[in-house]
Amino acid sequence: MSIFVHWKTQFAQNRRILTLLFLFKTTYLLAVLGAVSVWPDLDEHEFFNAFQRWPREGGPIPASHFATWDTAHYLYLSEVGYSSGACACAFYPLWPLLVRWLSPLLAGKMVLTGLLLSNACSLSAWMLFHRLVMRRWGETAANWSLVFLIVFPGSLFFQFSYTESLFFLLLMILWWALDAHQLTCIWLAGCLLPLTRPIGVFMVLPMAFHILKKPWRLSHDKVEALLESLTNLFRPQVRATGKINCEADDKHWGSGCNLRTFMTAQPLWLLTAPLLGWVVYLALMWKWTGNPFEGFAAQKYWGVHSITNLCNLPKFVASFFTPTDWHTYGSSVLERTTFVLLLYCIPVIWRLGKTAIVWTYVLAILPAMSGSFISFTRYMSCAFPVFIALGVFLSPRERRWPRYALLAMFTGLHVFLLWRFVNFRWAG
Repeated sequence: MSIFVHWKTQFAQNRRILTLLFLFKTTYLLAVLGAVSVWPDLDEHEFFNAFQRWPREGGPIPASHFATWDTAHYLYLSEVGYSSGACACAFYPLWPLLVRWLSPLLAGKMVLTGLLLSNACSLSAWMLFHRLVMRRWGETAANWSLVFLIVFPGSLFFQFSYTESLFFLLLMILWWALDAHQLTCIWLAGCLLPLTRPIGVFMVLPMAFHILKKPWRLSHDKVEALLESLTNLFRPQVRATGKINCEADDKHWGSGCNLRTFMTAQPLWLLTAPLLGWVVYLALMWKWTGNPFEGFAAQKYWGVHSITNLCNLPKFVASFFTPTDWHTYGSSVLERTTFVLLLYCIPVIWRLGKTAIVWTYVLAILPAMSGSFISFTRYMSCAFPVFIALGVFLSPRERRWPRYALLAMFTGLHVFLLWRFVNFRWAG
């Protein structure tokens, strides 16, 4: 009876969270649609001078508000595909492929397909995020962590046809699978992340930390059942007696070949999953463009992200202290302020667990360094340990005023960036 009550309670909690998130997303998109209908302010200069726009021919249409900046590149790739010399080759293929494959279900409406797919992925990811945080840090911390994640300014991209939704969903699947030792899900998520965003190949770092920090052991019953099956298969004397003599078995095979010892070995082969995903990406680019490194060559059109920046600490420090405007593509005070917030969260993240630090390094520090803070607010929306740290630290009642002040700041900046994004002004 207690188990039944427990699962009934869990179902009710999940249904409540799902309902609230669905209402939030519906209200959000309707509010944006109403705002751009009543107060259209699309920057036509940016629209016509962008590397890519939607629609690709002619002037802007109402759907153009939902297809600005990177969205137009993904829609182009969904329709046309990759080709040598195209600037869109800098974008990774899993998201445009999904939009292409699913668009026939909506009569080929690419913009609508991207919107619905993005919101479905982020809704699922938020549900899983809440569940994982609640299991470890409690419901109150989980609720506030989710709220901080949703209202964070960079989280506006979870509502549009960007890779953030898919990437965050795969992240949550990977996090859950690593904790639950679900090898198949670890493998799939690890392979797909590098096909979604370039930082995906670095998932090998948190995966290695999870796998190596403690032995991965099968349950006692599973180990004994497997040992019994193997022994009955290969040991005639046991097949005859129907008994397992573990002491004799160890003496016969030697301690170095003890199957029980073998069972505790960490599955290091899982670390090849992100590398395999990256190899698949290179193979696809080779097939489509004739050059496996076409995506890297296309970065010249933006002149921002480079793997060599990861080794150039002086450049990183110098770029932090040389912003030129409040929020522009080249150098933004807002992006650097977001990085300062990350630095303030580091001590709390450290107390959450050493694994959280590794996740933060890969999801936040590496993108900041590789791109000299450009689009950092958007990238940090996927750095989930930051929002757990905020939820855990600010959830106590005595910290309600700092909590509400930060939420108000997040909300104001979110609305500000959202207005810029749907009107083809730089948002991230």
